[in-house]
Parts: sequence; structure tokens; C-alpha cells
Amino acid sequence: MPRAASIVEYTVKPERAEELTCAVRDHLVTAAREIPGYLGFLLFDRGENKRMAVLLFDSPAGVRTAQEVLSPVGEEHTYQLMSSGAIGSLGIVLVDDGVLAG
Repeated sequence: MPRAASIVEYTVKPERAEELTCAVRDHLVTAAREIPGYLGFLLFDRGENKRMAVLLFDSPAGVRTAQEVLSPVGEEHTYQLMSSGAIGSLGIVLVDDGVLAG
């Protein structure tokens, strides 16, 4: 079964950037760790208040579960800190040099 990632992009309100990072770590990462097949969570600062989160799973099914489980958590704890809505997608891993070894 191919490994997969949930990729979420959004823009943060500049004055709320640190608060949003803490909310992601405290609420979303904590909840993601409980999802079967979870492999890791990365949050990137892309400059200009843009963020990209990459959640790694051992299968596309894990990503779909994560999207269902984490959307309400994000809505409760992070959406009000964003200046744009989150845009999510599912990506299938094509090349893995061993980083995702589970």
C-alpha cells in the first residue's frame, strides 16, 4: 500500500502566527498521533504569512481518516487564527528514500 500525505495550505493572521503554531502543536498534532497509520506532522512557514502542513500516513485511508477527524479540531482551535480558509489535498508518495519508514 502506498504511503500518503495530507497537505494543507493556509494564510495566518500575522498578529496570531505564534498562537496558531501553538494551537497546531497542542491540538492538531496531538489528535493526529491517535489516528491509525500516522507517521509524522510537519508545519512549514512559506513566508508572507503562508503556512503548509504535511501530515504523513502509511496509506491513503489514514489521510482520509485524518481529514475527517482533524477538520473539527482545526475548526475549533485554528480557523479563527487564519486570514484565509485552509485548502487541503491528498498526495500519494511516489519517491521515499526511507524517511517514512514506519
